[in-house]
Amino acid sequence: MEDYYRDKGSKVKRMYIDKKSPIPVYYQLKKIITDKISSGVYAVESLIPSERELSEILNISRMTVRQALSQLVTDGVLYREKGKGTFVSKPKFEQRNIMSFSDIAKEKGLVPSTTVLSFYKSFPDQSIAVMLGIRSDESIYTIKRLRLANNMPIGIEEVFIPERYCPNLENFDLSASLYKLLKENFHHSINYVDNSIEAAKPSKEEKELLCISSSTPVLNVTSIYFMESELKLLYEKSIYRSDEYIYNVRVYGSKNME
Repeated sequence: MEDYYRDKGSKVKRMYIDKKSPIPVYYQLKKIITDKISSGVYAVESLIPSERELSEILNISRMTVRQALSQLVTDGVLYREKGKGTFVSKPKFEQRNIMSFSDIAKEKGLVPSTTVLSFYKSFPDQSIAVMLGIRSDESIYTIKRLRLANNMPIGIEEVFIPERYCPNLENFDLSASLYKLLKENFHHSINYVDNSIEAAKPSKEEKELLCISSSTPVLNVTSIYFMESELKLLYEKSIYRSDEYIYNVRVYGSKNME
């Protein structure tokens, strides 16, 4: 049975279930729903048709519909509210690789912006010196920034960079992309990043800066950025809103695992 709808350009599109296809029916339904979300037919936070309605529209079993919707809920594309139905989730920022906050925001069609909370040069405490692999009498820059998308606060980032890698950093615009600044002005390329991620309760300052309540957990991410020379370029401590940000990590198995 065919399902007609209009996309953002007001053109009629046809979506249907091909029961002769080798592609499972539930997977076809997932594709139909995600296409409607992408085209704006199903808007963010909007209620989608019920299991019964989708079953009747596409002439497929409710069990198949339930399987497709359950997987989309697990994937974070949809969410359910008891007694109300299934809704389209608000897309979250997803960090998958070495990609700047600005690029992630732009990829989602959002306007990134940055507020520099503090910037100063000093000598590192022992823990920071160890993280960066430098002496405690070697000066570093400390940059603390609030990252926003469409003026919504998403994260707080505190970066520690040895001065010798970025001399006269105070002369540059620190509200722009730091990745771009490091590459274009100081010719540093990031080879890989070691991350540590844990859930935490927000502090008073974090609640105020991120505009969240005590009940909203945050992601506490610490990262060491390595250059191709294996030198540690910078150490970063970040706090992100868990309701707006996902940190995606791919873990590889050892070739020797049995």
